[in-house]
Amino acid sequence: MRPHAVPLFLALALPSAAGAVPLRVEVEGPRVTLGDLLPRAAPGALAADLGPAPAPGASRLIPREALLAVFVHEHLPAPRALPEAVRVVRRMRALTPDAVERLVREAAGATALPRGALLAGVRAPRLQVPSGWTSVALEVPRLPRRAGPLRMNATLRFLRAGESLAAAAVPLELVLPPEAATPTLARNAPVTLVLRAGLVEVSTAAWAGADADLGDTLPVVLRPSGRVLPARLVSPDRAEALEGP
Repeated sequence: MRPHAVPLFLALALPSAAGAVPLRVEVEGPRVTLGDLLPRAAPGALAADLGPAPAPGASRLIPREALLAVFVHEHLPAPRALPEAVRVVRRMRALTPDAVERLVREAAGATALPRGALLAGVRAPRLQVPSGWTSVALEVPRLPRRAGPLRMNATLRFLRAGESLAAAAVPLELVLPPEAATPTLARNAPVTLVLRAGLVEVSTAAWAGADADLGDTLPVVLRPSGRVLPARLVSPDRAEALEGP
């Protein structure tokens, strides 16, 4: 159970605030706290968790009785005037195409694009995203092993303290360099295989059983036995076994 959380059975057992005119409150972040709704409440109750924030475009109705249950649970006096109900919505932020393109380029510059790709263009849409994000990350799907121009969709993810608040597809125009047509490790090329058993690490000579790029799983053939083990390529000439010797 989260710290200061109101027991779910208590909130569900309370009558609804049907017919009441709810107070509308906008919140940021993935969770709703009592402090979001009643910022002048007793300090000991402000961190009480009232559950997840609604999805963008949706809302949650929290009745007066559920608010009162927080103070009962925390053994604190409730304010004299509590709203009959609170309708919670996510605070949204509008982003122009120029702003989206700027965020995409900053994220692409912070993390190198796969296969040495160059960002040639961004067909940025206009977005409405939840407010409160502090950073963005660009997720690019696996790129084909070829050179030349490429159009594809990447995912622009909006983060707060490492937690994703929203994600949007953004069309990109990339240019893949000639070396993108060549695998990082070619089939039958020599590779050092690292095997781990507890705290013991052993390196042995092997060769690649298939073409692979960094992060790929590939079959690796041990020398001289010819035994095949699955491994993950962690550098151009080094792979880590996914199972023991």
